[in-house]
Amino acid sequence: MQKVIYMLLVLLAITSCNMTSDSYTIEVDLEGAQGKWVKLMAMEKRNYVTFDSVLVESETPAILSKSVEGVNTMYLTVEGVQGSIKLLIENSSYEVSGSMDNPAISTRSKAQSDLNAYNQKIEPITKKMTELVSELRSGANEAKSDSLREVYYALNDEKSTIDSLYIVENPSSYAAVLALRGTFYMLDSEDLETALTSLDIPLHQMEEYQYMYGKLERMKAVAIGNPYTDFELPTPEGGSLKVSDVHNGNVMLIDFWASWCGPCRRANPEVVAIYSEYKDKGFEILGVSLDRDAASWEKAIMDDNLTWPHISDLKYWESKGAELYGVPAIPHTVLIDREGTIIAKNLHGAELIEAIESLL
Repeated sequence: MQKVIYMLLVLLAITSCNMTSDSYTIEVDLEGAQGKWVKLMAMEKRNYVTFDSVLVESETPAILSKSVEGVNTMYLTVEGVQGSIKLLIENSSYEVSGSMDNPAISTRSKAQSDLNAYNQKIEPITKKMTELVSELRSGANEAKSDSLREVYYALNDEKSTIDSLYIVENPSSYAAVLALRGTFYMLDSEDLETALTSLDIPLHQMEEYQYMYGKLERMKAVAIGNPYTDFELPTPEGGSLKVSDVHNGNVMLIDFWASWCGPCRRANPEVVAIYSEYKDKGFEILGVSLDRDAASWEKAIMDDNLTWPHISDLKYWESKGAELYGVPAIPHTVLIDREGTIIAKNLHGAELIEAIESLL
C-alpha cells in the first residue's frame, strides 16, 4: 500500500512539473511598498492602463496573479514612487525585490530571463545615460549642456550598436524584439524587414513585433525611390491643405514634428535657417504636427518662427500623415524632388543642405 501511495505521489509530482501555468504570479517585496498600491501597467495606444493591482498591507510580500495570453510588456509601479520596472509578463512565476531603482528579478519565464540578461549587458551604458539626463534636467551645468548632449548622443549610438549585435546574435531572445523596437526608427524598410524576419517565429506574437511589422508595410509604400503619398489635413487657420498643394513642382521637405517634442524644437532653428536660404529658389516645407492641443501647436509655430505651411489632425500618434508614412519617431523628415519622388529621409545639417542644392 505504501509503495502504491509513493508511486502516486511521484506520478503527481511529474505531472505537476509538466503542467503549463494558466496564470502569472508576481511576488512583490520592494522597499517602500508597505501600505501602498502596487500596480502592473500595460500600454494601450501609447497610454498606460492598470492591468493588475494589489494593496501591500503588511511586511510580507504581496502577490499579483492573473491570466495573460502570450508575452506582454508591462510596467510594475509603486504608488507615490517615481519610475517603473519593465517586465515581460507571461503565465509564469516572478519574484521582484530590492528597490525601484535597483530591482532584483528572479523568474521561471524564458522571456523575462532574456530581458534580465539583456539589461545586465547594457547596464553600464544606460546608467551613464540616466545620469546625464538627470544632470541636463537639473540645469546645474547650463554652460556645458551642449557638450553633455553630445556625450549622451555618443552613448546612444554605442547602445544602438550593442542592440544591433544583440539582435543578430540572439534571434530567439524576447529581449531582441525590445532592442529592435528601440532602434528600428533608424533603419530603412529593407534593413527593418531583414531584422524582423531574422527573429524566431514565437517572438512574432509580441505586440512590439506586430507594431514594427505594421510600420514596415507602410514604410515600403513610401520608401526612397517611390512617389510620395498625398494626404490632406486641417491647417491652423481652419482650412485644409494637401501635400500636393505645397509640392506643386517644388523640392519639398515634409517635417513630422510636435510642440511637445524636445528634439523637434531644438532642430527648428536649423530648419528655419534652411528655409530662409532656399524658399525663394523652389524649396518648400510642409510641417505635419503630431500634437493633440491646437493652442500648443499654434504657439510653437509662432514661438519658433515656423513660417512655412502647417497641417495637423491633432490625433497624436494616430495622425493620418504619420500613419501613411510609417513614422516611427519624431522628428522625422522626408525629402521629395520636383517630380514627386522620395529622395531621402531624416537628413539634417550639411547633408540636408547638399541634397536640397543638388535638387534645385
